[in-house]
Amino acid sequence: MIEGRDISKRYGGQIIFARAAFRLPPGARVGVVGPNGAGKTTLFELMTGEAECDAGTISRRKDLRLGYLPQQVPAAPDGTTLLAFASSRMPSRGAIASEMADLDRALPAASGDGARRILVRLGELQERLERMGEYAADALAAQTLRGIGFAPGDLARPFADFSGGWKMRAALARALLSEPEVLLLDEPGNYLDLPAIEFLRRALAAFRGTLAMISHDRYLLETLTRETWCVAFGKIERYPGPYSYYERERAARAETAAAARKNELRRRKEIERFVERFRAKATLAKRVQSKIRLLEKMEETDEIVLARGRDDFRIPPPPACGREVLRAEGLGFAYEPGRWIFRGADLSLQRGEKTCLVGPNGAGKTTLLRVLAGRLAPGEGTMRFGVHVSPGYQSQDSAETLDPTATCLGVLRAVAPDAAERDLRTTLGGFGFSGASAEKTVSVLSGGEKIRLAFARLLVRPPNLLLLDEPTTHLDLESRAALERALVAYEGTALVVSHDIAFVRAVAREILELRGDGTLRRYVGGYDEYRAAADRAAGVPAAEPARKEEGGSAPAAAAPADDGGDAKARQRERAAERKAVASELRKAEKALEKAEADVTALEREETRLAALLADPATGETERAEAGKALKALAEKKAAAEARWEELGQRRDSLAARLAEG
Repeated sequence: MIEGRDISKRYGGQIIFARAAFRLPPGARVGVVGPNGAGKTTLFELMTGEAECDAGTISRRKDLRLGYLPQQVPAAPDGTTLLAFASSRMPSRGAIASEMADLDRALPAASGDGARRILVRLGELQERLERMGEYAADALAAQTLRGIGFAPGDLARPFADFSGGWKMRAALARALLSEPEVLLLDEPGNYLDLPAIEFLRRALAAFRGTLAMISHDRYLLETLTRETWCVAFGKIERYPGPYSYYERERAARAETAAAARKNELRRRKEIERFVERFRAKATLAKRVQSKIRLLEKMEETDEIVLARGRDDFRIPPPPACGREVLRAEGLGFAYEPGRWIFRGADLSLQRGEKTCLVGPNGAGKTTLLRVLAGRLAPGEGTMRFGVHVSPGYQSQDSAETLDPTATCLGVLRAVAPDAAERDLRTTLGGFGFSGASAEKTVSVLSGGEKIRLAFARLLVRPPNLLLLDEPTTHLDLESRAALERALVAYEGTALVVSHDIAFVRAVAREILELRGDGTLRRYVGGYDEYRAAADRAAGVPAAEPARKEEGGSAPAAAAPADDGGDAKARQRERAAERKAVASELRKAEKALEKAEADVTALEREETRLAALLADPATGETERAEAGKALKALAEKKAAAEARWEELGQRRDSLAARLAEG
């Protein structure tokens, strides 16, 4: 569908691609990963035609319906409403009728699979026309906008009134609504909260076209893609599996290449020793010359350098503190009198807990974190820290508060002037600034490096309570995983706001939801338990959304022991929990069996309809009806397969919990 051959591209002195190649076939679902600055966005610009390669060719069908979400904030004509912007690229009645006329003209000359594709497409377009009333397009656009977080009252507001983040959400809705054959998304999870990410996952899972997505969100990559492209060092490497497969396979490839390289070096040294030892002996001259020619012909296996970000963080041990770290009662805050951001919030954090604060954008999560950190005074209610608690707060814009003229070492010295330089350098080394890197100025650092430096500044005086607002922003995939491992191993208490589902699943053992009424609700357990409980409360059947990445995140840390608790009571609680999990597992297995049977039945019907379309004896009317039925069946099958997959993942999760005891 889109193919690049021997493409080369450079910007100034930087080589982006050097004789690289790729092929995006129909139906592919590709995750594009690689270090920042390696060329991922440039690849999409080449695929869309927004940029041209210096050498090589990129081919795509002229009439290809292409949807593209770039990272740049979009613009719109003055006076354009949000709803009008989102629906501006939806196919019109005229466009649909024109395409149907083209297909009708092409049908008599087509045969076999070509004719079948034309008939299926005609059925799709006919069905769309039949259900397209005067306001159907607006209704679908409104539904999509609400799904990614817009309020009903936003639809008629001018597009220009929204912030950059909300404009990017609207651009995502427009891309989804354009009904493309190929959808290219550059960081679609940016600016989305957890409910919006879940909506996006469902929308993309139901998308039947070709998908390629640049993302640092492992949850989206793992659940939506079947193939991974790594863009690095001027090349595009293909891995036939999702992100977890890519992680394992690239390490295996590097290990194999390193072993081959080691054997080659050993063999080369052996030959060189032979040549040096017997070069002067006339009786062995022929053998020496043969060895020299062998050396000249030996090809060296290239050493594979893994394209990766920072893969280890070290958080220093925190000082000791009391068991209750923070307590807040009836907490409320309003920027304007009477307009409460949140109110009546109760909160208690215990030593060693890892808690994630979730809720829709605009609910007040950042404001609540700033109140708890002492950056804002509460409007009502009380809060207090426990004995010997030392809080540390990292805001979303912490990287922007760094002095651009200071060195990394100077940034730490400014907050810890009495610390020994050796200790400062040790802290910097734990976040990737070893040796000469400690002397870099902030102005030359990348976004991810600034985030790591901000963490080093926060932790040079180790707190025992971490309050972190979107800590994974600007971090690459490996750095996010490294931060996960560091927080899991961290002995202190952490309260984190994050929209990175994979990060939340790995770190949080409790979830705090800031609700629409401004109150807090606690969910004991991780993100999956929170989702299941929230679904039950909303009357929605619970389903496990995604499998954990294999070989990815570190296992969750155990909850701190309650030294004064009753061992027998805890044992009874564990037994009751195991019984409940076993009951849920039996239900999940029964539901999985039914879902599998549903998918099988739909596959049989799909085979029957396909055979009907392929049969020359089938009449034109019957063909059109079969095409429409096949289209409707495809949607049902996609939903059934998604349900089957979700139930399988839930069954596996419950089985794993039961095995862990």
